[in-house]
Amino acid sequence: MENMNQNINLLESISNEKKIEILRKNWMSHEARYQMTIVQEFGWEKANKINKTVIHEMGKVMMYRLINALGISYVDNIDNFKDICLTIQEFYYPSPIFSVHFDRESDTSLTGRVEKCGIIENIKRLGVSDQYECGFFAMRSGWYEALGMMVEEKLGDCLKNRANACKISVFVKKWSK
Repeated sequence: MENMNQNINLLESISNEKKIEILRKNWMSHEARYQMTIVQEFGWEKANKINKTVIHEMGKVMMYRLINALGISYVDNIDNFKDICLTIQEFYYPSPIFSVHFDRESDTSLTGRVEKCGIIENIKRLGVSDQYECGFFAMRSGWYEALGMMVEEKLGDCLKNRANACKISVFVKKWSK
């Protein structure tokens, strides 16, 4: 390493992709540690409730920031909705830690398929999957609120329950305009 007294920018030696990877890993580590601290302090029931409240609000902020950066002001059709869902998923929760797909079912519905979830894998490793309640529904409800949409989701199969994938039916009840 060069002499630190030479006004160098150490971050220039790290690619933008690596910087993003580090930030994502730090965020995920923080989220996991925060959740477990809340569990230790208040128990699983309150921890799950707090997590869902926080992640719903975080989901709104995540979506607001993304659509503002993309210049999107509304979503009025299923194809654009699918694109924004895939975009936010890939931006915040990319592969290989997560694997998510959406299929268009009709003009107002999608089927989501989560084939890999790094959070559930960690929860299973910790042996607490019976106590943990998934926060992704709360997060996505924040996304939809930020978009000004009314969306209903229904869970079919679930990775947490030893299924091969989470299967989620997504129904748009009101478009943003």
